[in-house]
Amino acid sequence: MRRWPQDAKQSLRFLAAARYYLPIHLPSCSDWEEQYRERLHHGEFQLALESLERIGEMHSGYADELQFWKELYFAAQHMALDQHAARYEVKLQQVVGGLQA
Repeated sequence: MRRWPQDAKQSLRFLAAARYYLPIHLPSCSDWEEQYRERLHHGEFQLALESLERIGEMHSGYADELQFWKELYFAAQHMALDQHAARYEVKLQQVVGGLQA
């Protein structure tokens, strides 16, 4: 069994939570989904985050979209990826704006 450092475990939790909030079946994203899993397996958390971002960009309007972007935002903050976090913050504002309309 792989022994992950505590910091890596937290990144993994945020990424897994983000994936949880995406729709279960993503037929148009099977390649991205596979890349996400492969990158997680190899501990390439930034690349896994970017795979999820691409998947999220391909889908919108589902019930848990706001939660998805929140988890990506938390993951980016935790990994000190400030530019990613800023993009996700903008995306969160867009989703909230869409919910209020």
